[in-house]
Amino acid sequence: MNYSPKKRSGFTLIELLTVIAIIGILAAVLFPGVQGVMKKAKQSSAGTKVRNITQAYIAFASTGNKYVKSGTWSLTANTSAASISDFAAVLAFNANLNAAEVWYVEADKLNESASFPKTVLEGAAGSQTINSNFSSASSTNGYQSWTTYAPTPRNLDEKLPLFWARGLSTSGAWDATNGVWGSEGGHIAFGDSHVVWVQDTTSDETKFIKKSDGSTATVNWKEAVSTGTVTELKSI
Repeated sequence: MNYSPKKRSGFTLIELLTVIAIIGILAAVLFPGVQGVMKKAKQSSAGTKVRNITQAYIAFASTGNKYVKSGTWSLTANTSAASISDFAAVLAFNANLNAAEVWYVEADKLNESASFPKTVLEGAAGSQTINSNFSSASSTNGYQSWTTYAPTPRNLDEKLPLFWARGLSTSGAWDATNGVWGSEGGHIAFGDSHVVWVQDTTSDETKFIKKSDGSTATVNWKEAVSTGTVTELKSI
């Protein structure tokens, strides 16, 4: 008598559990690497944004040797800034950088639920005002992710910091609560438009140069941008 073997109609429970276990192991191995790649991509995107801002400022400063002065922005005082939104208005009015999104980093932990405004200035030419959603930083409107100072200098060079990620303290570290990337680090854009990512400014490789003598290293950004008092411009 001949017996025909029974055809299998599916996987056994042990086989299914084995496949699931293998998938779980692969996910555990690959997921940190994928997260790292995604974070690098977000950091690269953020670096491009602050470079665009820096280049806009350089274009503005190179026209008639201008610089941003202390004071509230208005159409009659369109080179004055008392906040980061004022500074953005200076560049929107004088350098055509009116896209608001460059001032925000999507990966900024304070902006997880924000819906960013589209423009810095609104209204017809000759009557522009700062977009109220842009000037009113909040978890809804978003917090500007970059900071700078006023008055900004007339001279521009590769040693002079112009913009950096929000949260950099004068001690050279990024604030864990208010830093764009927490205490992990941040971008710094310099006067020749090059941008670097640093963990802090306390090492010999990342320290600034004091503007007062042009040679002494310092962790303090205030000592690097001015020989006198400067006002930091930030949204929080």
